[in-house]
Formats: sequence, structure tokens, C-alpha cells
Amino acid sequence: MAPSEETLTDIQRSVLQYVQTHLTQNHRPPTVRDIMRHFKWNSPQSARKHLLALEEKGYLEREDNTARGLKVTGDSPGGLSIPILGKVAAGLPLLAEENREGTMVVDSGMARGGKNLFALTVRGDSMVNAHILPGDKVIVQQTTHASPGEIVVALIEGEATVKTFRRTSSKVVLEPANPKYKDIVVTEGQDFRIIGKVVGVFSPR
Repeated sequence: MAPSEETLTDIQRSVLQYVQTHLTQNHRPPTVRDIMRHFKWNSPQSARKHLLALEEKGYLEREDNTARGLKVTGDSPGGLSIPILGKVAAGLPLLAEENREGTMVVDSGMARGGKNLFALTVRGDSMVNAHILPGDKVIVQQTTHASPGEIVVALIEGEATVKTFRRTSSKVVLEPANPKYKDIVVTEGQDFRIIGKVVGVFSPR
């Protein structure tokens, strides 16, 4: 359900922002008791009441009946909920359930229209000089095209890598931002494709 035009109360907005922040930092929604403790309420019923109001107004959805079944809808006052992908496998649709590790909330201004964003957890240190560190999450705009100099997520033989995209008249080069690593030169016949370009970085530190 899309968020309604109905104005949120101050406490509803605070609860929504807490849910979004908890999702971003922990990659899972808070429980009712998490919310109760955060706002120092004496009863979980207070948390349930505000969560229900946010669901009715379309800012939250409940995926199941578990304590952590909350999901922020696509657009909300504090940001945009996007999927976090793990290993991106060849042959699977990019946003297939098998690739997903959770969700996080980002500034909706990154979306350039609000669609086709995902996050990918950085596993190595090949882009440290571009301020992309191990454990960071890159925010990626899904696309199959990029301009030279843009940082992209590419699939090479089914493995995802984050590198700076370069192109010469005869070859494609994926350039690391760490002198420990060599350029990756894409050879003819290799299974290669761009799946997105990096539009932001979230660091848990």
C-alpha cells in the first residue's frame, strides 16, 4: 500500500525514523520490545499502537506474523527501503530472493525517480583509495551502461566486483583503487556485464 496523504503525528514520525535507522544499522527491523525500550514506554501496547497506525497509513508493511516482520514501504518521509544483495549469481535475476540478505533505508534522493536501487556488501579492500572499505555497503543504481571513470558493479564469470570502469578503443578495463591490485582487463569471450553504478556508500563505522 502506498503511503497516504494523511499527516503523521510527531511520535509516529519518530517511530518510523527509528525503524528505518534500526534497519540501516542492523539490517533487520526492530521488535516491538526494541521499540518499547527505545522510547522508554512501560507497555509493548504503546509500540503496537503506533506501528499499527503506520501500517494503516501505508508507511510500514508486515510481511508475516513474526516479531521482525516489519518492512518499510518504498517511499517514506525518511528514505527509501532497498534490498541488500549478497553474492550476485550469474543466471539469476539481479533482485531474485536468492541474492537478498536483507534491506536498508537510504535517502530517497539517491533513487533518481525512486526505483532500481540495491545495496551490495563490499568483501575486499581493492577500492580503499576511493573510500570504499571492507564491510561498507555500496548503494547501486541498476544499469547496464556506464561512462569511463564511474565506479561500477560488474559481473565477471558470475562473480560481482566493484571497480572503476575504463574503456579504450579495443578493451574494457576495471581499475582498482588500491596499488596492491592490478587492473582487470576484460578479454574477448569472457562473460562480462555491468549490472549497476555506485551512487553512494554506507559505512557502518
